[in-house]
Amino acid sequence: MNKAKVVVTLFLSLWAANMLAKGTEVVEGEAHEQNAVGITILPQGYVINAPREEAGKVESDFLLRGVRARNNTSNPVTITGFRFDVKAKGKTVKQVAYPEEITGSLARDLKQHLKNIHGEVARMVFGTDGFWDNERISDTPLLNPGEELGLVLQHFKVLDKYPVDECVVTVFYTQNGMEEKASCSIPVVQYDNKNSYIFPLKGAWLAGENYDYIYGHRKMYSQEFAVDFVQLTPDFWLVTDPRAASEDYCFYGNDVYAVADGEVVSCFDGMPDNPPGLGSRLPQEQWDTLKETCGFVAGVAGNYVILKHPGGEYSFYAHLIPGSLKVRKGQKVKQGQVIGHLGNTGNSDCPHLHFHLMDGPDILSARGLPCYFTNLKDIVGEPLPFIQQNYSIVHAE
Repeated sequence: MNKAKVVVTLFLSLWAANMLAKGTEVVEGEAHEQNAVGITILPQGYVINAPREEAGKVESDFLLRGVRARNNTSNPVTITGFRFDVKAKGKTVKQVAYPEEITGSLARDLKQHLKNIHGEVARMVFGTDGFWDNERISDTPLLNPGEELGLVLQHFKVLDKYPVDECVVTVFYTQNGMEEKASCSIPVVQYDNKNSYIFPLKGAWLAGENYDYIYGHRKMYSQEFAVDFVQLTPDFWLVTDPRAASEDYCFYGNDVYAVADGEVVSCFDGMPDNPPGLGSRLPQEQWDTLKETCGFVAGVAGNYVILKHPGGEYSFYAHLIPGSLKVRKGQKVKQGQVIGHLGNTGNSDCPHLHFHLMDGPDILSARGLPCYFTNLKDIVGEPLPFIQQNYSIVHAE
């Protein structure tokens, strides 16, 4: 192709940024609506980077949830590869490519992956249940008109002088014997909180399944920056008897505090504690009935509170003790106010607090946001605004 065909630039044009923000496909080549392979990306608009300094450089860490290539033409096309160009200040600092030899397995893997992901589960993973047209997913690299192929959960970690600020996705394909390509770019941004947040607990806590563990909360859209908090015994045990009841955990019933001023936009207080035993759940029939009568969110989160804060940020506190909520829907709360007590309800293996920040009130479809704390310290007493490592020990007065 000649240069006139290429729309890809070293940085995202204002037009492309506007199209991405609306979830519109951005394509290159001679592409017009009826003869182009279109690409769309989740999350739409931008992806959040959580950089940290490492050995005098910056480690960028971000996740693309879905990359979809759709045949918008009236003729078949064959996908021959995917490529990701990760950039910082216009310079490619990492390149990841999926060559033609494995596009067949990529197609089969996507079809299998999406087979059981729909409804609430799709919203949990992707933030939407309408991104993939499961009826049009191809299990081969050959895409007939209207069919699509793609990738899910693409994780990038890059160590460079500067933080990553762009990711360009290119899809290579053949049509009518001609080699073509289509590209789209998504900004990679660092997110700054709109409010000053305090830690939701007091004392020393072990932070688990935070964002650098990509197989836990991070797989869920609203929970990308979620953390679970527990305390250990003086001998560094979670519990000495795996058959112990919730009340036997040293931190069961601890106060949970509002991280900032806000308003209660949603809460639930009718889910019973899970039975004794590490990893125990309510009997399946009872749990299914509760999820049906109380809703999917309560079935998973147990007793919970969602607070709305200025600037469109929302904090979420889950697995609280039944009957322990100190707030009600519509109530205004102050930073540091007790809103409930730490418990073991819903999808919970043992007593713990699940906490995360998001950009909306729906814990399934809202975007997860990093939360920076003003009063948190690490194990040696140094300020720790953001919990970066899984199984960190943190402390707040």
